[in-house]
Amino acid sequence: MMTLSQSFSVGLVAIAATTTLPALAAWPDDQPIRVIVPQAAGGTNDTVARMISSELAKRLGQSVVVDNRPGASGAIGTQAAAQAKPDGYTLAIASDSSTILNAVRPNLGWDFHRDLMGVAMIGDQPIGIAVSMKSPYRSLPDLIAAAKKAPGTLGYGTSGLGTSQHIVGEWFARLADVRMIHVPYKGGGQAISDLAGGQVPAAVLGSAPLVGQDRAGTIKIVAVTSPRRSTTLPNVPTLTELGYKDIALTQWVGFVAPRGLPAPIAERLSNEIRQVVALPDIQRKLTEAGLDPQYMAAAPFDVFLGKTVSTWKDLIKTLDLKLE
Repeated sequence: MMTLSQSFSVGLVAIAATTTLPALAAWPDDQPIRVIVPQAAGGTNDTVARMISSELAKRLGQSVVVDNRPGASGAIGTQAAAQAKPDGYTLAIASDSSTILNAVRPNLGWDFHRDLMGVAMIGDQPIGIAVSMKSPYRSLPDLIAAAKKAPGTLGYGTSGLGTSQHIVGEWFARLADVRMIHVPYKGGGQAISDLAGGQVPAAVLGSAPLVGQDRAGTIKIVAVTSPRRSTTLPNVPTLTELGYKDIALTQWVGFVAPRGLPAPIAERLSNEIRQVVALPDIQRKLTEAGLDPQYMAAAPFDVFLGKTVSTWKDLIKTLDLKLE
């Protein structure tokens, strides 16, 4: 026989079920889904957000709008996503640099992995070490030899202070036992322009925007950071091949949501994005954007994000980098 307390507990469960299930079943309703991009329009993250959002809207029968919120190295847009309601109507594009924000600026008032959760990884690209064809360097050993010959004089450009490219550049210099000058730019575009023009002899940047200039012959990518050779750069050796086995990582792009998003909605979104990424046209467009399509589902992506945050924090501490 069921006791009064047991009956009361069962009643609560039944009430919870009847109040939760219709709410989930109603998602998405007639309000648009917003995808926050913490960068300006035109970059890789914005391109990915727009191509995936367009197809996602078709699959959900719902308006999906891209909301660019650039500024503060991505912190402004990421904060907006972290502080949004976890109701399935706010997503954000995240990348490797997103997971560095709290390590670089610990007093933001929000925490990337505490306040955001993974929904789906879309793809990744290696970081490339490149040299200007107006410089005398044609290989990574050339660059290292020059840096050893004149310590603290050879500069390398990145897309900004505290980015993954900056950290990888300093990490590589430590492993190669050289001193180089970091030249931070406000974005990768100007860094690539100056690299091609010879204003800076080397750069550490995401490989995707470097590919065009490499093919045009104005720069040469001499190494990539991925564990294996990139499908878009099959003739470029990895740092692992060149003897720097500690550096084996990629820049990734994916969708996140405010933490607390109900599991059924997270799983629905992740599955829909998986099917979008599998479309041949999307695969082609991602590859053209310089990304290797690499889907990862919500749960494993969330675990990956947590590990990535810890890795960057540990690395910044080990290298004793001052990033503000």
